[in-house]
Amino acid sequence: MKKQVKTTGVTDVILVSQEIGDTLTNQYNKTKDLKVAQIALSAYKTAISGAKAQVVYKKLTGSPESISFFED
Repeated sequence: MKKQVKTTGVTDVILVSQEIGDTLTNQYNKTKDLKVAQIALSAYKTAISGAKAQVVYKKLTGSPESISFFED
């Protein structure tokens, strides 16, 4: 049975998108399939867009105090 994914906020979307991007990048490294690389880059783009949304929200509201995406 496959793991069920439930996203409840931007942070969850970022984490899932990063995981998808990482998985597809590893697959690309094995197969050199450019379509897989394209989809991986799209997943990373989604993660970056989510992080940008968090930054804008933080600027507008002052919350949260820190953004974990930028801590690593």
